[in-house]
Amino acid sequence: MKKVFTSCSLADAYCVRTLLEAEGIPCVIRNETLLQGQATADGHPSVWIVDDGRLEAAESIVSGYLSNEGPSRAGGGQWKCPTCGELHDPQFTSCWKCGTDRTGDR
Repeated sequence: MKKVFTSCSLADAYCVRTLLEAEGIPCVIRNETLLQGQATADGHPSVWIVDDGRLEAAESIVSGYLSNEGPSRAGGGQWKCPTCGELHDPQFTSCWKCGTDRTGDR
């Protein structure tokens, strides 16, 4: 496991985790209990990827998030639903119109 992101904000950690998982990169958040007042030795919430082989892709996604380009860079821009043709912004992982996943699965 490799750490790819650390933040004072648990919300930011969740955003990064969501972006990574949307690209098929399994990850976990460590130190979530800080909001409950349970301090840990290593501090702030952090996102760790499970597969070290995906480190470069994960770092690229995190870099896009940190540069305020958000999911656009991480997700490659707008995508078109393979079933109904509806256009979606990159942060969405399924079609609002027909429910098809970005990958074409229902």
